[in-house]
Amino acid sequence: MSIEPLLKCSDVRKTFGSLQALKEVHLELKKGEVHGLVGENGAGKSTLLRILAGVHQPDGGTGIVYDGHGYAPHNAIDALRSGIVTIHQDINLIGTMTVAENILLNNEPTSSTGLLSAKRMHQLASDLLRQYHLDIDPSKPVNELPNDIKKMLQIVKAMTWNPKVLLMDEPTSSLTNVEVEVVLKLIRDLAKRGVSVVFVSHYLSEVFAVCDNITVMRDGRTVDTFPTADTSITEIVRNMLGRELVEEQARSKRNSGSGDILLSVSNLTVPGVLNDISFDLRKGEILGFTGLTGSGLSELARAIYGVSGLRRSNGSFVLEGKETNLANPSQSLKQGLALLTNDRLREGVLPDFSITENVCLPIIDRFRKPSGLLNLKALDEAGREAITRLRVKATGPNAPIKSLSGGNQQKVLIAKWLKTNPRVFLLDDPTVGIDVGSKDEIRKLIEQIASEGVGVIIFTTEIPDIEKLCDRAFVMFRGAIVGEFQGDRLEKNRILETSVSGRMAA
Repeated sequence: MSIEPLLKCSDVRKTFGSLQALKEVHLELKKGEVHGLVGENGAGKSTLLRILAGVHQPDGGTGIVYDGHGYAPHNAIDALRSGIVTIHQDINLIGTMTVAENILLNNEPTSSTGLLSAKRMHQLASDLLRQYHLDIDPSKPVNELPNDIKKMLQIVKAMTWNPKVLLMDEPTSSLTNVEVEVVLKLIRDLAKRGVSVVFVSHYLSEVFAVCDNITVMRDGRTVDTFPTADTSITEIVRNMLGRELVEEQARSKRNSGSGDILLSVSNLTVPGVLNDISFDLRKGEILGFTGLTGSGLSELARAIYGVSGLRRSNGSFVLEGKETNLANPSQSLKQGLALLTNDRLREGVLPDFSITENVCLPIIDRFRKPSGLLNLKALDEAGREAITRLRVKATGPNAPIKSLSGGNQQKVLIAKWLKTNPRVFLLDDPTVGIDVGSKDEIRKLIEQIASEGVGVIIFTTEIPDIEKLCDRAFVMFRGAIVGEFQGDRLEKNRILETSVSGRMAA
């Protein structure tokens, strides 16, 4: 006799304007089950969780049945009161408040007169912490705790609502391997207590370690549900991608990158962020670093460039045969390195300045006359040259950069760093957030830069960029290199499988 599911979603649909986020979603969750929900970015996982959490309401389909009754919460409070509690990916605790205050926030015990009972709050928090085997002082401020403890406190806080269902969105993101094991153990303990868990994660190795069943979503639809014991990471990845995407893989074979070693990075370590990173970059090579969000891609780019806030405990750099320090961005720039950051608006462009001003800012001293005044004619020529070379769509070099599209702003930023005549060009997510046409133009530009002998390193979660551009690619997992691909092996299936499993794909 089959057990009726505690929660059943049938043909759930959701549209935002012209975007159909959920087209046909089915999900069944049994009591005490840990159910994995996986899919690529944009598959619809978060939208489904927000519907279950009462943030959005579905606009089509058969509906949702929960604990034998129709389920249609009007808001998040309705969902909480019904026993469906969400634990978000980002840590949403208040650092200046104590552990006890955070655990019982909006759920505080009061005395018979309606006053807050600090003593009772401390006792309740102590009991909960003891119940979940957490040796923490309830009076300690949360901002003094490590990330893994904060993650577990979010779970304990959720338990104060006596949930029947926990919706967990990337609960292990930003944690070390040791911290992950602690959180996964707590999830298993919750399931043994009868709590049902929907576990959303890009880290398939963790999904397989903790889940009883796995549902795959793709393009707003449920593909299928698999008992974990009867499937494999390879099969799950295949269903996440879809056969038609697998057959599309085609990458032009490039002969670049066969020159001398340009840059050697050895044993680069940033405690808690990057672990013992070593690699070589050749002249004219396009080298890729990829992985899941949170795997350390941007941090690696910044650590190489010497950006403040990432204290390197180890690491050496050899540039064209000479050891160099690369202690800070100014020194890196002088040594011939350029860094295109992934935050165009906050760290890239000066929106109220012109194209010319943005392009020439890093090398402004080159345009000074002996008198100290700027050579405005030379500046104007540099701006026009950048517009022409990168085919920037603008009214002229004096147009404010905020008047350009995102793709054209990105071209101006690339032009800015090309003006520094880099030997090594670090590009952090160079095509993210721009239209398809601009993506193609920027990819061609990157190939052109490499053909001129510049060593290019791309740090991106966009696997199509890795496939179409790179001679070689490293996959990162929680701050470490776990795989290297080149030639015919440099393709989406293997890269994605390595990214989500933390081990080299076959």
